[in-house]
Amino acid sequence: MDATAREEIKSKVLANLEQTLFAAASLHALSGGTANFLYHATLKKSLPDGTIDVLVKHSEDYIANSPTFKLTLFRCRIEEECLKALSDFSIEEKSSDTARFIVRTPRVYHFDEERSTQIQELLRDGKDLKTYALDTYLANTPDAVRPQCLQLGRALGKWLRSFHTWSATQTGLRQMVTGNKELQQLKHYINFSWLLDRVEQFPSILSEAKGVFENVKEMAAKELEDESQLQPIHGDFWTGNILLPDRPIHENSDITMFVIDWEMAQMGLPNLDFGQMVAELYELKLYKDITAGLWMVQGFAEGYGEVSDDFAFRTAIQIGAHLVSFGTSVQGWGTPEQVEMVARTGRDIIVHAWQKDRAWFQQGDLACLFGSAA
Repeated sequence: MDATAREEIKSKVLANLEQTLFAAASLHALSGGTANFLYHATLKKSLPDGTIDVLVKHSEDYIANSPTFKLTLFRCRIEEECLKALSDFSIEEKSSDTARFIVRTPRVYHFDEERSTQIQELLRDGKDLKTYALDTYLANTPDAVRPQCLQLGRALGKWLRSFHTWSATQTGLRQMVTGNKELQQLKHYINFSWLLDRVEQFPSILSEAKGVFENVKEMAAKELEDESQLQPIHGDFWTGNILLPDRPIHENSDITMFVIDWEMAQMGLPNLDFGQMVAELYELKLYKDITAGLWMVQGFAEGYGEVSDDFAFRTAIQIGAHLVSFGTSVQGWGTPEQVEMVARTGRDIIVHAWQKDRAWFQQGDLACLFGSAA
C-alpha cells in the first residue's frame, strides 16, 4: 500500500475517534504487524485510570501490507473476545537474584465493530521479541546472559502451558474461536501445503522426504476433522507476537511481556503454538548463530513442563514444518546456503519425529523437548 493510501486510512481513523472517549491529540503509525494498521495515540483527555497513551488497531478486509490479499474482518471480533476473556490471566516467573517476568495480554478498552477499530493497552517502548533478540544478543552469545534467556523462555513456557490448560475448559471461548475457520484453514495451508511446495523448490534436499511430508499433511488434515480432540489455541504464537520493554534485563527488575495479536485464535492442537515458538527461537541460532535463541528454547520447554513422548514428537513435526515451510521463505534472513541448511534441518526434524526416533533428538539441539537439555 502506498503512502497516500496509508495517510487516508490514518485520517479516517483519527476522524472516527474524534467523537469518542478516545479522541486523539496525535496518532503515530507504528511499525510491526502486516495485517493491520497500528497507531500510538496520545489522547486529548486521559481515561478514568489516568491512561493517556493507547494502541489503536484498525483493520480492513485485506492485509495492510498486501491489499489484494483479502482477509475476513471476523478476526477483529475474535481478538476482542479473546482479550476480554484473558483480561485477568497472567503468570510471573522469578527466582533468586533474577528479574521478575510478568506475562499477560494487553487490556482492551474499546472495540468499534462497525469500523473494525480496537483501542488496546500500549506497552510503552515495547519491542517484539524477535527484534529484541536480534538487537540485543550477539552471535555466540556470552554465557553471562544465559540465565536471563532461560528465565525469559521459562516465563513464556509457563504462560503458554497455563493458557492451554485454562482454554481447554472454556466453553464460551471454544464456541467463539470455532467460527474462525478461514484463518484455521489458512494456517493449515501455510504449515502443510507449503511443505510440499518446498519439495519442488529444494528437490535435492527434500525429495527423499516427500513421502513423509505427504503423510504429515494427511495427518494434520485429519486432526482438524475431529474437533473433539482440538481446543482453543493462540494460532500464531511466535516471537513477533511477544512484546517486551526495549531495555536491558537487569537483576531485580520487573519485565512485563504482552502476548498480542489474537486474530488467528482457532481450534487446534496445543503443539501448533508450542512448535511455532520453538521454531522461531531456533531460527535465531540457525541463521544468526545467536546462542540465546537456543537457551530460550530450553527455558521455554522447561517452563511448559512435562509432556508425553507423543506430544513431543507431534511438536517436533510442527517445528520442522515451520522451518521448511516458513523459515525458508523469509526474505533477508540468510544466505542461500543458510536457507538450504534450514531446509535440511527441518527435514531431519520431521523425518525423525515421524519415525519416533527419541535417541536422535536426545543427541541434538532439541533434546529439551523430551525433558533434557542437549
